[in-house]
Amino acid sequence: MRDSIEIFQAKLKTHRIQSKVLASEAGRSASYISEILNRKQSPTMDSFAGLVEAADRISPGFEDEYYLALAGRLDLNTLVKTLSVTDASSLLILIANHLGNLVPQRGRDKVAA
Repeated sequence: MRDSIEIFQAKLKTHRIQSKVLASEAGRSASYISEILNRKQSPTMDSFAGLVEAADRISPGFEDEYYLALAGRLDLNTLVKTLSVTDASSLLILIANHLGNLVPQRGRDKVAA
């Protein structure tokens, strides 16, 4: 089974995102990205999600493709059962943030009279 870093690297390659460009967009150093990709550094779930979001800003659609590839054939119930309480909490926060970004904010779509 492929892991999250392997899938992330494959998606970076598919989307032709260079690690130095990702580092710049994510506000991280190129060496930090390199250490993660070479498994010398283990980012927190939130840090890694930030990298995925930065890659999506560079190449829209990256985030959805990454998470779909990561989920593979796991069903949601199995995935949730395997998460620690901390990871499940982080996942819920990420989902809430994502959903919050999808809902139009009041007044944003109003046209001045």
